[in-house]
Amino acid sequence: MQGWLKPETVRQFRRKFREDYQFAMIVLFGSLAALVVGGFVIYRYMFGYYFGGTVNLMIVCSMLLVLAYTVRSGRTRRAGRFFVVVTVVACIASTAMFGRTGILWGYVVLWMNYLLTDRRFALASNLVLMTVLIIETSLFQSILEGVTYIVTALLVTTFGYIFAERLARYQQQLEMLALQDPLTFAGNRRMMRRDLNAAVSNWRRSGKHYTLVLLDLDHFKRINDKFGHEVGDRALREFADLVREHIRAGDGFYRFGGEEFVLLLPDQGNEVALETTESLHRRISGRLNYFGEVLRFSAGVAVLHSDEDWPEWLTRADAAMYRAKHAGRDRIVLASEKTRPGPAEITPKTRRLRDD
Repeated sequence: MQGWLKPETVRQFRRKFREDYQFAMIVLFGSLAALVVGGFVIYRYMFGYYFGGTVNLMIVCSMLLVLAYTVRSGRTRRAGRFFVVVTVVACIASTAMFGRTGILWGYVVLWMNYLLTDRRFALASNLVLMTVLIIETSLFQSILEGVTYIVTALLVTTFGYIFAERLARYQQQLEMLALQDPLTFAGNRRMMRRDLNAAVSNWRRSGKHYTLVLLDLDHFKRINDKFGHEVGDRALREFADLVREHIRAGDGFYRFGGEEFVLLLPDQGNEVALETTESLHRRISGRLNYFGEVLRFSAGVAVLHSDEDWPEWLTRADAAMYRAKHAGRDRIVLASEKTRPGPAEITPKTRRLRDD
């Protein structure tokens, strides 16, 4: 219990609740459903309906188990499917025991399933639920009532599917806007932090190599000062497009700020990463020209070490890039092999990033 109440665990829960829509839906719906069904457990036990109360108690326990799994593991896809199965079975069981009142709960389940899991799994679950309820003809007092249920249930599940499909599209668009630099269409700092965290975790788990390359355009301020920010923005966009043409599909590419960019290269150690960056430098540096100002870049290369976190990793790449600048620019420098950069190598920029 103490592990669940640690400040770090609570912070992680709050952050995931804010940022993960499906996680929030599962937690909110699961908590509310368990509370409501728990009220029926108390009511039925108080008035002697022990069998029904026990069934409701089993439903509550199932919901709480799925909630605990969701919070503990963070696997919302699997947890959402578990929850849908629980709610469908619970609705069928309630209808079998209590008759027509179960149909009313069915409408809630038909809609909520789309908020708990992917729309295809929700649609299949809804069709199973509707089929079981339709087969039980004793629930309906007439053919017209049965037909009315079929039509209304199909309308609910159809509109739910359309809503879920549109919501998924809007979520993808919002995520893209939240993770993409609007000028260059490279990833922004938020995406970079996410991917660097994932890279560090994957390295510790599997030993897979990762390399960071920090690129900085040389004398870029001269382009802005001479020709204005419109030309400077065009240079940044065209440089970003050029980099994307020469990297692999699985490589990460982010705008770090101003005229600085970051490359994340999976499966590359020291020698391969240095060769890759030098090849990129030969093909790109000096290729773009703006009214006589040739666009070149310097870069620092750092391979991830096992006992460093991503800010330290990025700091080493940044320090290597500054050494390239001080050595005359338009060149590549490999970061030192020491795990911790010295105080003189920690620049104000990476110090602020670490503090963030």
